[in-house]
Amino acid sequence: MRAVNYSHARNNLRSIIDTVCDEHEEVIITTKNDKSVIMLSLDEYNRTHAQVKRDVRKALEEAQRGELLEIDDVFDKILAPYAD
Repeated sequence: MRAVNYSHARNNLRSIIDTVCDEHEEVIITTKNDKSVIMLSLDEYNRTHAQVKRDVRKALEEAQRGELLEIDDVFDKILAPYAD
């Protein structure tokens, strides 16, 4: 993941979008007042969002069946698919 400042991003937006989409690379865009955003492809967003929804649905189903876990175990289980 790389970071670029706002001015660079504004002047090179098309190139940055192409890189994000074609190379599946997130880009951090920073400003002078310490506000930042992350640019990621719509495909990556949709994959991540869908995975989160699946994880929440599965956790709710487990809770409804009484399959309760300790909080640390819950976080370990939820975060495992996102480990680098």
